[in-house]
Amino acid sequence: MKRIFYLLLAIAVFSSCSSTKQLRYFNDLPDSSVVDLPPMAQEERYIQDGDRLIITIGAQDPVAAGMFNSYGGVSNAGGSTGVARESEVSGLLVESDGTIEFPYLGKVLARGLTAAQYKEKLTNLLAKYLKEPLVSVRFFQIKFTVLGEVRAPGTYTLPLQRTTFLDALGAAGDLPISAKRYDIQIYRDYNGKRTIFKVDLRSKEILYNANLFQIKHNDVIYVQPRDSRRFSEEARFYASLVTVAVGIIAIFSKF
Repeated sequence: MKRIFYLLLAIAVFSSCSSTKQLRYFNDLPDSSVVDLPPMAQEERYIQDGDRLIITIGAQDPVAAGMFNSYGGVSNAGGSTGVARESEVSGLLVESDGTIEFPYLGKVLARGLTAAQYKEKLTNLLAKYLKEPLVSVRFFQIKFTVLGEVRAPGTYTLPLQRTTFLDALGAAGDLPISAKRYDIQIYRDYNGKRTIFKVDLRSKEILYNANLFQIKHNDVIYVQPRDSRRFSEEARFYASLVTVAVGIIAIFSKF
């Protein structure tokens, strides 16, 4: 009887370790207290339709610059230094034709440009109206959606220029035990290209892949549930082991 008890105990421990390994992230990382990862440069984000940008414009003449900043809900609070501060954070909307409209400048195409490129473009256009224009362009927020087997599915917006896959899962409350850690799908419609990526969180690969680790604006992350039949079988298996172990312990306790 003692041998049966130890055999059942060994099976339970082995099965538990195997099951736990399936739930852990990055199982193939080296067994070390410190793991050095290669640097991951921040990718330039491209402006898309529906984005909101914080654009502030300064110049030697703050009154003249204020004419541009007061348009679209962002006002220039800068002084003689020409440094502008936004009084509201609604941002300027990139319209469905990919443009933002400004006084005097009219519609200026933004779609497909980085913030730095759009800054340079506006600076060149404003030179006709302002002396030594000083332009700042930055994104207002990043938006992404997490669906499927997560604790809090939904669409999230973060006031960041960059966020990561782990940030996105954290915003959605992380993965419950019933979620697949592998075959997670990222649906990406970005800069005119539509792609589906598959992610295996049990592998360290995502930590080295900037294209996967860095979330793009409007990404949709879908987490699939584990097979319900297999999940139920595992639950019944562990329940039966516990029942048998308790029974054996009860028998031994009488001797």
